[in-house]
Amino acid sequence: MIRHVILWKLRDIPDDGTSAEADEVKRKLALCEEGFSRLVGRIPGLLSLKLYTKPLLSSTCDLMLDAKFEDEAALSAYKSNPEHQAIQSVLRPLVSERVCMDCEEPNT
Repeated sequence: MIRHVILWKLRDIPDDGTSAEADEVKRKLALCEEGFSRLVGRIPGLLSLKLYTKPLLSSTCDLMLDAKFEDEAALSAYKSNPEHQAIQSVLRPLVSERVCMDCEEPNT
């Protein structure tokens, strides 16, 4: 099994409570969350996927994606999947930093 973990830091967006830009970011993040949640069962070999959007104050990132795949071929298919690419096109402009770790998870 392959584990795919992504950490994102969002770019700074002023939020004074009336910022249209901050509202737009929230709307786009909700679209991403909804989009990611629909991918399981639609992409062969994608076993589970969760987007975490509420970090603790001790965190240094704003979002975390945690996904599990049957194998590396399934991960590769996911990365090139049009539905995944559509979500990424919404998310990328919001992000200032991205860190990824893919690893083989030992069978337990």
